[in-house]
Amino acid sequence: MAASPPPPKETQGVDKFRALSARIKIKPDTFIKFDGSEHVLLQNIACADGVRIKYDIMLILYELVDWKNVGDLIAPWPPDDQEKILDHLEMMGRSDILIEENELESSDDSESGLSPHLGSRIHINVENHHNMLRDYVRMAAYRRAIENNVTPETVAMDLGCGSGVLSFFTVQAGAKKVYAIERRPDIILLAEELAKANGLDDRIEFIQNSSSHVKESKLSPKPDLLVAEILGNGILEENVLEFTMDARDRLLKPGGRMIPSGLEIYVFAYDSGVQHDKQLEVDELKNLYGLDFSLLGQVLCNKTITRTDRYSPYANKTMSDPACVKTVDFATMKSVVFEERFTLKATRDGDVSAFCAYFNAQLDESTNLTNSPWAPSTHWTQLTFTLPKPKTVKAGDELCGTLTYDGGLRLSIE
Repeated sequence: MAASPPPPKETQGVDKFRALSARIKIKPDTFIKFDGSEHVLLQNIACADGVRIKYDIMLILYELVDWKNVGDLIAPWPPDDQEKILDHLEMMGRSDILIEENELESSDDSESGLSPHLGSRIHINVENHHNMLRDYVRMAAYRRAIENNVTPETVAMDLGCGSGVLSFFTVQAGAKKVYAIERRPDIILLAEELAKANGLDDRIEFIQNSSSHVKESKLSPKPDLLVAEILGNGILEENVLEFTMDARDRLLKPGGRMIPSGLEIYVFAYDSGVQHDKQLEVDELKNLYGLDFSLLGQVLCNKTITRTDRYSPYANKTMSDPACVKTVDFATMKSVVFEERFTLKATRDGDVSAFCAYFNAQLDESTNLTNSPWAPSTHWTQLTFTLPKPKTVKAGDELCGTLTYDGGLRLSIE
């Protein structure tokens, strides 16, 4: 039988997390860092201090990823262990890792027109949406393209609506109706609440589902405009072409317009100036967790490494001019996979250690959006491909390669 919990303590300050009646959870923007010892570090991204706790206690506290009463949390444990858990809750409260449900009632949510307890139901990385909304280059381009293509008779579809901002722009531009489609239930909840808070929900129909599972009969009348944020640091990633083409063919009215309407992918060669000692990586994998992973290291030594990174024209030396290696017309594209060979010419003598890819998206006939490293900065980085060994070239030498898309972009050099 479980031991009786200790009597409630005063709930002033962080002591409130010791109150048996308190309903608490770990804040979703908390991260866990393992250092290989019996301790782990719990820290909220907004707080400079964290809490180091033993691994066994962390397993108990894992229950706090969702709301739980303190009394229920400690009830199964002996009195000494209960006191230890309460001490840890107090420390976590001091480091701003915990939140009490009562705090939500007095938060700004209730004063801003948003539903009470909304924050406790949103488990997404809202920082990512915040970064996108603060990308004024991106937002201005999309808003202009939407305004250019919306009339009072427009019925639009926002594919993967996220926070709902493109749906909101479409309604503000005068569209008759917008279908806002989003797979994640917590994301679409956020979008719905934001629409209500801004008085824009009367012409938006929110559909919580993957677009590939939405039946054509669900959209009546059929949309004549498809708006989608299909661009990423990896340019085309997470099978985005498959979803977009499926929505175009099944859900969009024949001849309907698309934003973006097309895409160009550019590639150039450069010298990063950084030499990686691949052998060190192999050596380090020879005894990892007491196991030999050196075979994995040998594979890595001969593999082009793909990363999303922000290319710096000042820190890196370009070794070729950018070349458009692939053009995609979303209205006419038939296949959702492609393999495109390309040739670049070295513009100087030196070493080529990597290649960089970026996009130029045609949102409509008069609006372009790019993440070129020489254009105004956006929240997007670029896609880089680091060769296993630098390639020494002279000005005028040809660099041949292949750009492949099969759900994500890959690049290989001959």
